[in-house]
Amino acid sequence: MISIEEYVYFSIIFFYSIIFLLYIYIGYEKIINSYKSKRLKRYSRRIIPYIDVIINRIMNGEGIREYVLDNIKHLAENKDKRQIIAVRLVYYLENFKGDFIPKIVRIGEYSGIVKYEIKVLEDNNNFKKALAAKWLGELRSRKAIPALLKQIETPSSDVKYNILLALAKIGEESSFIKAFEAINSAVILSERSLIEIVDSFQGDKISIYRQMLNSSNAFIASVFIRSAGNYKNMCLSHEISKYFVSEEKELRIAAVKAMGSIGDRRYLDDMIKLIEDDEWEVRAVTAKALSNFSRDEKILLPLAKALSDTQWYVRYNAAASILNHDEGMSVISYVFKGEDKFAKDIFISALENSPNNQLYLYENSGNARKVELAFQIRKYIEMRRQAA
Repeated sequence: MISIEEYVYFSIIFFYSIIFLLYIYIGYEKIINSYKSKRLKRYSRRIIPYIDVIINRIMNGEGIREYVLDNIKHLAENKDKRQIIAVRLVYYLENFKGDFIPKIVRIGEYSGIVKYEIKVLEDNNNFKKALAAKWLGELRSRKAIPALLKQIETPSSDVKYNILLALAKIGEESSFIKAFEAINSAVILSERSLIEIVDSFQGDKISIYRQMLNSSNAFIASVFIRSAGNYKNMCLSHEISKYFVSEEKELRIAAVKAMGSIGDRRYLDDMIKLIEDDEWEVRAVTAKALSNFSRDEKILLPLAKALSDTQWYVRYNAAASILNHDEGMSVISYVFKGEDKFAKDIFISALENSPNNQLYLYENSGNARKVELAFQIRKYIEMRRQAA
């Protein structure tokens, strides 16, 4: 029978052995990583200048000779060299524009890099699949489209995101639209992620917007409306304005935000009507979006009425938009001469949260009316403090 002393002794030996083996493993990993790093640096010093010379010739209008492509293909047979070539090709694809881009894409195709990533896309490991989709997008090859569409129904959000982003970077309209048409409101990606993907589309954006703004899928239509707002092209205003009268609250909200971002005055009257919408979220968004029309006086009266809205967010956004308006001071002055404490309090909140401390700017303005208004506001704030 083993005594307690022997048990303790064997335990110490066991744990010391584990620690010793762990140190050996860490040391081995460091040696391997150091060797790999040196090897990559050695390859990079030779391959990167070689790729740069080839691409500079392409950018200067020269063609690619077949023996050059064969040489790059031979280099790409090595995993480390293939990675270096891919990274360098992506550098040029990301940072340069011109008629020479298809020739750079062709290098990725001919060298077998695209084919290799398509094969990895079939892997069962979702991390590898997502990374392969990312590379295929960055390499911009249309040859990857069928393989990417084949994987679009994946349950993995990371893989799906990278596939959609890859199709956006490749920029082929029909495949991009096909991928989005397979999405519904139960999609595992957030709306913000999808908007980011649409924003990054590299093809004919106007074409995809015109098709997808009229999507029967309300969720997808909302994504493209919001993205169109980021694109800020007035040729899309008519399609967006149709959603001001949509039965879907989210579509009305998306349309108001987009039109506010675009700033198309032709649809301002229709937009103003939504400040009296039945849904308070629509009223709040409209009050905020109207701040983008800060030189148009027709928004002041509707915003002033919104100061008495039953919802705090509507009142606050209306006050902030009035503060942002070139002629908003007249409304603020009228409010502080009146008896509406709710309207006064909401202006105080908006002033206190304004990024440039507008009350201070009023106090130190060369405009006598602004100085007088600042005095009235300070007087009201002091009265409120004393009452509290």
